[in-house]
Amino acid sequence: MILWTIQHKEAYLKMQSSGVLRTDANHLFCEDDFRDAYDWMSCQMKKRISEPPDGVQYPVWLWHTWEGNRKRPDMRRSGYAPSGASIVLLTVDVPDEKVLLSDFDCWHAVLNGNYLATSEEDDCSHSPEEIAESWNGIFDVSSVNTYYSYSLSIQATTWEIQKEWIKWTDHVRKYFK
Repeated sequence: MILWTIQHKEAYLKMQSSGVLRTDANHLFCEDDFRDAYDWMSCQMKKRISEPPDGVQYPVWLWHTWEGNRKRPDMRRSGYAPSGASIVLLTVDVPDEKVLLSDFDCWHAVLNGNYLATSEEDDCSHSPEEIAESWNGIFDVSSVNTYYSYSLSIQATTWEIQKEWIKWTDHVRKYFK
């Protein structure tokens, strides 16, 4: 499956020498703000795909669909890295069985601890169990949750990226917001 990921230059260089790119828990994008959501996604990957390789706790994030199209993300958009950071866009071909797809907009319900509503009538008070159960809806990428999702972007997670999966590397560039 062709996917795209934006990584810091240092992670890319480390992968060039080690042969594998894995998420370093010390450098998570979420830091402490969204740690529970990242833990939840890791648990889902264990249930739906496989156990992670030894020493891996969190997945690598990638893009499957960007704004409704099977195309790479636009690196000029904000939020990928701190201003001035060197980043690289990788095009990778990950075996399908190693990928978990999810709706990017619906993922924000998990990040914010909200119920993933499917309609205005459904958008009401729910128990913590119902809230957590609703999050499974992020994995239904075959139909769009038109109430919650608006960008039509599909993200992907995998435990690691092997060097031989890389098909194309965009030039490392400084990221400026």
